[in-house]
Amino acid sequence: MEHPSTPPRRWPLFLLGVLFVLSGVAGYVVAVSLARLDHMPWYLPGLATVGVLLMAASAWQRPGVLRFVGLGFFVLLCATEWLFVGVLFKTPAYQGPAVPGSKLPAFTATLADGRPFSNADVKGSQATLLIFFRGRW
Repeated sequence: MEHPSTPPRRWPLFLLGVLFVLSGVAGYVVAVSLARLDHMPWYLPGLATVGVLLMAASAWQRPGVLRFVGLGFFVLLCATEWLFVGVLFKTPAYQGPAVPGSKLPAFTATLADGRPFSNADVKGSQATLLIFFRGRW
């Protein structure tokens, strides 16, 4: 028999929210380990946002210090994920196709060994052909 002042048992929204956040992170780790990062991982901050909303609902229903501390931690994690996906991984604006015989636009890149590479490295009196291979490894 339950005590009369005990509130009714609710769905474990906080734990469900943590599972949403962690499933996004786990999906990203699997994608990285399988080298299948040929798209932007929008699911990562999306699942984190759903998870944070579930945790916030849980903290609203049954306030507690640990819930608010956990919610604060996961809000920071979610905000960091949105920052990376929305701002730091942003690709430059498309400048249109290359025109044969035109000058090479300014660019910078990093070689496989970590050395910088730019349009200044290919200047000279000889014609130069650049091939950008995106690869799928």
